[in-house]
Amino acid sequence: MIVVARLPESLPLSGSRVDALVLTWEEREKTRQRTRTASGREIAIKLPTGTRLPPGTVVAVGDGFHVEVAAAEEDVWVIRSADPHALLRAAYEIGNRHFAIAFGDGEIHVRYDHTLEELWQRIGVDASRARRAFLADQRPPHEH
Repeated sequence: MIVVARLPESLPLSGSRVDALVLTWEEREKTRQRTRTASGREIAIKLPTGTRLPPGTVVAVGDGFHVEVAAAEEDVWVIRSADPHALLRAAYEIGNRHFAIAFGDGEIHVRYDHTLEELWQRIGVDASRARRAFLADQRPPHEH
């Protein structure tokens, strides 16, 4: 088992083979977890609180290989509207519910939750369910 208590300071050597660590958005936010790479290597992650693992992060360097984070495909809502005010309203409603949000070219992405379907109809945006990597920058803070 590879234990990751801190991220490597050195880059992988030229010719090093990538062993992908495919994680969902939620898993990329966790600082304590056990998981496996694409080739089956067991990984124990024990990083400092607040550490995030965006795609492309190298978490371990071994002899002839390195472990690099990749974003898993997951169910997301893809929200579109020709009306920018409707998109702003959708973004407001997503944030008000403390969901993470990602912005694409003229669209908004939010992790799929069936409870949001009625919201999309009410505010008049086109929302479709898709499988793709969810790449929100960070979890919204939860403060009142």
